[in-house]
Amino acid sequence: MLNRMEKELLNSYFYTYRNTLGMETKTAKQAAKMNVIVSKDTAIKEGVYSLPSDYWKVIFEMEKNNSNNLWVKYYTRARNDGVNDDDIIYFWETYSVERYMMQETQNIININAMLTALNRGKTMDEASAIVRKKFPTYGNPSIKSDFGTEDDNFLPLELVFRVNKNIITNLKNFQYEIEKHSSFNAFIRSMARTNMLGKL
Repeated sequence: MLNRMEKELLNSYFYTYRNTLGMETKTAKQAAKMNVIVSKDTAIKEGVYSLPSDYWKVIFEMEKNNSNNLWVKYYTRARNDGVNDDDIIYFWETYSVERYMMQETQNIININAMLTALNRGKTMDEASAIVRKKFPTYGNPSIKSDFGTEDDNFLPLELVFRVNKNIITNLKNFQYEIEKHSSFNAFIRSMARTNMLGKL
């Protein structure tokens, strides 16, 4: 069962999928519903679904005390990737299901780009390279990428808000810089670590 906020998310993303991603109405409805359910399930499995929106205060306190737990280990890595206090606060104050909806939506965009490349005659390796270069991928940054270095690993999801606001909306301005990096993720890490990713 979906609560009120999740139903609102479903409706909002339905319009995004239909109007922005160009999906047919039926497909957009199905994709939005599936992704809300998957995102809710992920939030529950990750143990964050019922945590309060100000849980970032607890995380900051654990970091301050150098607690030996998974939260501190994760955020140590995330901060090395350029995640800052504002990213963490904004992330936690965003409804848990919506955080994962953003990740699932990026997955849809990446899959569609992959299929488009394959339909144009590219090999699987060529299509994968195109997606890596042109789109971000989010997930656990500790999971080793099949390609390149650690900078090519999944981006921490906490960066999605700044990436969408400051990079995706102005993508043409960054094409030259992106080409200098092994992947879109490596470019984002470079920008975040040097405080050039912009503000929320």
